[in-house]
Amino acid sequence: MATGWTDLDEAGRATGAPGSPNASARRWRVLPRPQGLAAQLTIAVGMIAAATLLRLGLGMIAPGIAPFSLYFPAILLAALLGGWRAGAAATAMSAALAWGLFVEPMPANPRPIWISLFNLALNTGVSAAIVAVASSLGALIERLAQSQGALSERNLYYDTLFQTMFEGFALCEATLFDEGRLTDYVILEMNPALQRMLGVGPEAIGGKLSATPGDQTAWLTVCDRVLKTGKPAVFEFHNRATGRWHEIHISRVTATRMAQLFFDVTERKAAEARQAGLFDELNHRVKNNLGMVSALLNMQARRGDGSMRAELMKAVDRVQSIAEVHESLYSRYHSGEVDFGAYLENLCQRLTKSLLADDRIQIRVEAQSASLGVDHAVPLGMVVNELVTNAVKHAYPAPDGGVVAVSFQRLEGRSVLRIADGGRGLPEDIEGKAGGLGLTLLRSLVQQVGGELTIHGPPGAVFEIRLVDAET
Repeated sequence: MATGWTDLDEAGRATGAPGSPNASARRWRVLPRPQGLAAQLTIAVGMIAAATLLRLGLGMIAPGIAPFSLYFPAILLAALLGGWRAGAAATAMSAALAWGLFVEPMPANPRPIWISLFNLALNTGVSAAIVAVASSLGALIERLAQSQGALSERNLYYDTLFQTMFEGFALCEATLFDEGRLTDYVILEMNPALQRMLGVGPEAIGGKLSATPGDQTAWLTVCDRVLKTGKPAVFEFHNRATGRWHEIHISRVTATRMAQLFFDVTERKAAEARQAGLFDELNHRVKNNLGMVSALLNMQARRGDGSMRAELMKAVDRVQSIAEVHESLYSRYHSGEVDFGAYLENLCQRLTKSLLADDRIQIRVEAQSASLGVDHAVPLGMVVNELVTNAVKHAYPAPDGGVVAVSFQRLEGRSVLRIADGGRGLPEDIEGKAGGLGLTLLRSLVQQVGGELTIHGPPGAVFEIRLVDAET
């Protein structure tokens, strides 16, 4: 594998350095094949003239030599060097010269004229066959030269990329299987970037994975799966020897070979760690601030009269529900998405424990698994908290009992959140109370996630929120 630079011309071709495409083409092409007719005729004339002079000289030494004895190689060379036109011209000139100089006039020749004509025709036919074969051979050599040049050019590009790319690259071949499971492989190639990443030298090429310290079981399991299924794999790896993080892409090349591409993601992992620290600090401050607001409202409620106390306690409940939603989401999910189906299950379990003292009322959940962004999950969690709390308090006056049903599913290509009960229903003037804090808050939260709110009842009360592009 080349380790130095190769100069390229303006067209991007190698200028003749050893191993370059053009150098390979010149090795295949013995002599250049001219494309012009004049040059091709010049080659034919030169070859036939040389053969004729040599034949005249040999005729003085051995008068019985055949007329075409030296024209055949001349025709062959003319066709190889100049193509079929040069070969055809050489054939015609050789026939004329052989007939005029070596066949007729020859008084000492006792053979009939038709025998001489037959020999001339036979030799001309053989010459034509030589031209056809030589032209095909020349074209084949030309194509081989072009293919060799293209292959060398591709190898040059690959070698340049292999040597200069910033990502680490290794080509590995499986060498050992135990009951059909990969247990070891050998490193066939490793570029300089990967050598720097892993802190090794060229001596690592040709080595086996088993020679690397540590347990390689998980790594080999991934490689084995890639070789068997053909599906690429991506995972992150922390190199304890260098302290660096790598994102590794493994792809199958053949049934026993795989390519491994390494990306250094140490800086990204450090940024994620810093972001996680800031995230936890923000979560802690939000939790403390919500607790302080709840405590202040609770303190004010104890000092107020009956109606004021009831309104303030409702505000306390809402603040606490926001705190619970926030704590549930951000303590369990540190990514930007939430499995909303699982979250609804947990939320309703907490509401059951905090709101229900007996089995008179039940909260049932039927939710499909779906990933929602946090900016959708938080408002929808507050909606469920508000509606379930109201249903438990007002839908079934004692001693009546019933069920508050919460569902989340895909209907007609859209996500639908539904909270329903079979209780005494909503007031007849529910729409006239649109200015009430509870309904105003509900509509605001639904509008925040870009949803559509529909209210049904009686019998009972049904709140249906259809989401637009909420599912990710």
